[in-house]
Amino acid sequence: MAVTWQATGTLLGSTGADITPVNPAHATDDILILQACSRVTTETLLTPASWTLLAGPTNTGTIWRSYWFWIRATSGSMTNPLCDWSAATGQKYGVVHNVRGAIATGSPFAASAVTAGTADPGSATGVTTAVASQFVLTLGLVADNLATAVTVTATDPTSFTQRTYTTIITGADAGQFFTDAVRATAGATGAVSHDFNGVPLAWAILVGAITEAVAAAGQPFLSRFAAVPFVPTLDRSVN
Repeated sequence: MAVTWQATGTLLGSTGADITPVNPAHATDDILILQACSRVTTETLLTPASWTLLAGPTNTGTIWRSYWFWIRATSGSMTNPLCDWSAATGQKYGVVHNVRGAIATGSPFAASAVTAGTADPGSATGVTTAVASQFVLTLGLVADNLATAVTVTATDPTSFTQRTYTTIITGADAGQFFTDAVRATAGATGAVSHDFNGVPLAWAILVGAITEAVAAAGQPFLSRFAAVPFVPTLDRSVN
């Protein structure tokens, strides 16, 4: 079963108060991925209940702190994650993405890497896929709303499809994006370039490879003869 992006929730923001991003539509065994950021790098974020920390805190200078978490849905109505920060002095942002088709046990991430910066294009550290046709994603929050799209390229795969890019004008603005591609063979993607069509104040990007669920193998062929065990008999004939 191939891994696919399903949906992205609404990007939420506040001028300091904690926020609770809304999960997008999802089903059992979907993987929900939360990214949350603050404009104050001295604040810390508690891991939302039942979620798992994937990466963070990652700072972009002194103006942007990012975290990433994931959870495997156990139903189609998972509780929205509370982003409970240690203080309410910095602007807060958060968004949840949903992918489907990942393995149903253990971590779905075969690899992941996080990069923070301020340049445009932004060069994010790539990952190495473990198997052929592995799903590669990039997602991030940008401390600006200057763009309406992001162009993503790498060595292999050479280009990524943008699934979502939305912005918010709360506080000093922010934008979020999700892109993906499939690497045909196992190996390194190389650095992943994100062209924001302008110089953002700050950004933080996660590049990851997701392991897909494998369809249950068919039962091996069993001949009708194998189903009847051989039982030796005693020859009672008289010569």
